[in-house]
Amino acid sequence: MFRFSMSLLMGVCFLGPLGAADGLSALFDTQSHDFGNVAIGTMLHHDFKIKNTTNQTLHIAGLRVSCGCTTPSTPNATILPGETGTVHAQMDSRRFSGPKSVTIFVLFDQPALQEVNLVVSAYGRNDIAMNPESFEFGRMRKGTSPTLTTNVSFATPVHITQAAAESGYVKVSFKPKEDANGGNTYELTAKISPQVPVGNWYTDVWATTDSGSRVRIPLTVVVEPSLTITPGVVEFEATPVGQPAEKSIIVKGDSPFRIIDVKGGDNTFTASDKSSEAKTTHVVRVTFKPGKEGDYVKNLEILTDLKDQSKVQLAVKGTGMK
Repeated sequence: MFRFSMSLLMGVCFLGPLGAADGLSALFDTQSHDFGNVAIGTMLHHDFKIKNTTNQTLHIAGLRVSCGCTTPSTPNATILPGETGTVHAQMDSRRFSGPKSVTIFVLFDQPALQEVNLVVSAYGRNDIAMNPESFEFGRMRKGTSPTLTTNVSFATPVHITQAAAESGYVKVSFKPKEDANGGNTYELTAKISPQVPVGNWYTDVWATTDSGSRVRIPLTVVVEPSLTITPGVVEFEATPVGQPAEKSIIVKGDSPFRIIDVKGGDNTFTASDKSSEAKTTHVVRVTFKPGKEGDYVKNLEILTDLKDQSKVQLAVKGTGMK
């Protein structure tokens, strides 16, 4: 499936004592991952996901590995109750050939001193070559549908019989290609769906051969919104009760659009666009009119007639004073 690099979807119930034998390991979605057959030279990535379903703060004090071919990291060493985190494993297939299994030792010092073992494994194949070694789409706009190709070559008489991605947002096709070196080469094409959500994503493309083996090709993409707002937060200075204050924001789209409504201001915050025509850039006036003293925080939802991304949110803040 398509995996969002920072979102964690696993949830488990943890009711036993934290010092139990399987303790913190029960909070991980899995403790092992097999990359399968990979061409030597491919950089492999996997996120082990952990959700803190306890009522205590978790803290990762250290990460170490059994082999230097794998580099572990975590973007959030402290995980509060109800929050999620990851332990990311990067495995460099240039540093081994044949089967390889690496243990990542995750040391927790809160709420108790405990070490959890995670394992990544792969089979480095020197009879397989890929050019390029992965599908790296870089940045794409939401609503577009880019494609990339890679060539997979086999030194032995092996044929690809099937190719597919773990994610439904990616369609994969393949066809044989002439190989000047006498081997078997296939051109694989990956196409991203325009419905893929905004965010940083990665997934795996797997090519199955007639020998029964599977070859993994990593795929990464950063999906950017087709509708943007600048700035994303508007803060008003202290404003006298009953008097309006005004600021402007800019809403941009990849294609001409109209702003059809603004919701969520409860009449304290309002927004309007003088233009009724469809265009790629709109200047929207945001008005703050406090009805009483105090702080106000709202989220305005600006609705448009764009098909791919019809709305965008704006955070607004202000203080009413006498």
